[in-house]
Amino acid sequence: MNLYEDQFSEDFNFPKTEKVKKVLIIASTGRSGSHMLGHALQATGSFGFPLEYGNPSNLAEWKKRLGVDGLPELVSAIQAIRTSPNGVFSIKIHYPHIDNFGGIDVIKKLFPESYFVFLTRKDLLNQAISLSIAKQTGVWISGQKGKGKNTRYNFKDIDECFKETLINNASWKYALEANNLNYIEISFDDVKNNIHGSVEKIASFMGVSLDDKLIPINQITKSQSKKINKEWRDRYLFDFNSKSEFGKNINLIRSIKAKVKRKIRLFSASR
Repeated sequence: MNLYEDQFSEDFNFPKTEKVKKVLIIASTGRSGSHMLGHALQATGSFGFPLEYGNPSNLAEWKKRLGVDGLPELVSAIQAIRTSPNGVFSIKIHYPHIDNFGGIDVIKKLFPESYFVFLTRKDLLNQAISLSIAKQTGVWISGQKGKGKNTRYNFKDIDECFKETLINNASWKYALEANNLNYIEISFDDVKNNIHGSVEKIASFMGVSLDDKLIPINQITKSQSKKINKEWRDRYLFDFNSKSEFGKNINLIRSIKAKVKRKIRLFSASR
């Protein structure tokens, strides 16, 4: 995986501090809009800089750059330079990355009494298609250097991404509820269509004061969705309904229901 190099820039550091008053954790899944939301929060100057510090590749690079090895020590070192002056530190955690921290119990110890934003996406198929494309190209974030490979439609891969997204969303929901964690849910669509309102909602949830002039009105990051996303969506839906066993079963059920309805109508008419 090619690193998102901008995340390591000292331009995004804040004056060093050891006082972290509040922690925001964006509980996300791949291609859920966490990058878009994270940059909007960073622009306010009041949420640190929410990034995937727990991504295994990022963890390794941060350890090298900051000269630390242990996880608690690394978290403290990152917090020291990425906590905004108001004492807020933020981090994005995709569900699969929980294991990189040692589990949800370790996360609770590293970031006690955190505020969670559960970021979801209503159109899970589009999210799965975006995930499939990102896995092939290696471009997860606009501006990131990719693998230089062309994308190819693959029904099985999209279907697996679809299932993966569903499972990760359900797993996050379970973890948040079962651990009685303090969270709100925000959708990709809310952030995309009303980024100003989404940032205000998070600030209100956490009790963070903001300068309204610094809250973005428009997206800071560029959309990666292209014509290919719609083409793959149409192909997937066609393949799903015509080729997959699940799709065949659905069509069979629909056919049986239609036949039963016809018989009921004929029976009713003959009485």
